[in-house]
Amino acid sequence: MRALHQFSPQAALFRDPYALPILGEAAPNAGELSREDEHGRRMRLFVASRARLAEDWLAAAVRRGVAQVVVLGAGLDTFALRNPYPDLAVFEVDHPATQAWKRQRIAEAGLA
Repeated sequence: MRALHQFSPQAALFRDPYALPILGEAAPNAGELSREDEHGRRMRLFVASRARLAEDWLAAAVRRGVAQVVVLGAGLDTFALRNPYPDLAVFEVDHPATQAWKRQRIAEAGLA
């Protein structure tokens, strides 16, 4: 949903330059947005809004001195790749198989 959101007119709500590359061949294309039904649109906007809100709250926490964040159920979340705070340690927690899959996706996408 984050990847598909990058094609949306509301994409300014949440930008994720790694959402498409991390999916590789499974990444959606702009045409899929035009076939999105109302439920899919609402779910996509919910996911993007939730990410925007979480990252805005994190920015406020970093300004207050928070130095660590834990992403529970990280899945294919890309915040660790996009982290704009040099002094913020990011810890991702997920099932070992999911983490291995994500590391594979990152490597195949040529991301660091």
